[in-house]
Amino acid sequence: MSLTDLMDTPRICTAIAEWAACVTYIMIMRRRISGGKLYAVLAGMLGWFLFYQHMAGLAPLSLWIPGMVGAIACMYLSIWLTCGTSWQDAGFCCIRAFVLAEFAASLQWQLNVWLTVHYRLENPAVSAALMVLVYLIVYPGYWFLERGHLPADDGLNVSGKELFGAAVIALAAFTMSNLSFIIPDTPFSSATSSILYVRTLVDFAGLVMLAVQMEKREELRMRGENQIMNMMLQRQYDQYRMSIDNTELLRREFHDLKHYMIAIQAEEDPQKQHQYLNEMEQAILTQEAFANTGNRVLDVILTTKSAYCSQNQIHFTCMADGSLISFMHVKDICSIFGNALDNAIECVSQFEDPGKRLITLSMFQKNRFVMIQFENYTETPLELGANRLPPTTKADTQYHGYGLKSIQAAAEKYGGSMTVQAKGNWFTLSVLIPAE
Repeated sequence: MSLTDLMDTPRICTAIAEWAACVTYIMIMRRRISGGKLYAVLAGMLGWFLFYQHMAGLAPLSLWIPGMVGAIACMYLSIWLTCGTSWQDAGFCCIRAFVLAEFAASLQWQLNVWLTVHYRLENPAVSAALMVLVYLIVYPGYWFLERGHLPADDGLNVSGKELFGAAVIALAAFTMSNLSFIIPDTPFSSATSSILYVRTLVDFAGLVMLAVQMEKREELRMRGENQIMNMMLQRQYDQYRMSIDNTELLRREFHDLKHYMIAIQAEEDPQKQHQYLNEMEQAILTQEAFANTGNRVLDVILTTKSAYCSQNQIHFTCMADGSLISFMHVKDICSIFGNALDNAIECVSQFEDPGKRLITLSMFQKNRFVMIQFENYTETPLELGANRLPPTTKADTQYHGYGLKSIQAAAEKYGGSMTVQAKGNWFTLSVLIPAE
């Protein structure tokens, strides 16, 4: 075999490399199928890739670029049809898989040519063993590095700009590494083994650039997530400040109930008399909702939520020793109790039957830990994502899922943890914090 022939990576190596790259991402992403059906589909994919690359190898060189486009289309369809993801996310993963396949195939064949040229090991068995060895190192290693960036249960939510950026990087790397096939007369077109080094290094550079893009994307996502969580924390704190003012106002109104009684007795207009009675009733309900846990911040939050529950036929039961969380910052108390009770209220408010609108809160010390438990009635099965948090049911997608994340962050701030579970028709959110 001439050196010129050695420069061209065999189609079978390319097919297996592309298939393995697709499998790498399929095993990371959420899949539509599983078990034996999944393995059958993967085996069928391998057969199709081998067949396609064999037929593409029979085509004239003028159809080389369309053939590569077809190979990319096969990779895209394999990922999109197998994984439960959007077309943008599938395209983003396909681009990364394609560059990975180009690098793996180039590296494997570069080593094969080096063994052939320097040690005369032109043996199909040696080539096959080398391919297996290289692919067993490259693909599992890449899977280990990449899985931390790709959520298994949630979508990537890739934007058009990010997809375009990844495509530009992949196109640049592919063009530079395969320039000799596109334009015969270039500095990279000489029939020497150095072309393989260039191809491998360029493909590797493409992987690095895609990795940098992913890291930048993760950085921006985390920054945005922190901003939203801070906004929600500030919103809960602002609600707390407003609740203080409202509570103090209602306390003064309650002390003025005797004036309501005088006004009712003196009022001759039945409509106004009815209005006064309603106002007095609301004041009484509010006074009944006043909490006294030993923690002023918690008292305000519970009073506000209890008053809302009373007005909306929600049965709210609370047994809490507020002195147990005296060491916690105001904003953290607002985050935990405000978000947890808001979520519980939203959940039970969907039931028309008031008998199902049930919420309980308990806080006590167990050994050296403060245990905070929120329970509410539910008829929705609990499904947890990769982050062990349930998906949101809120229409406000701007803040979806961040209520629980803020609770979790507040608990972890004090060395604690948050867990959720569902048993029967009860959803339980538990916060465990070391006592001081």
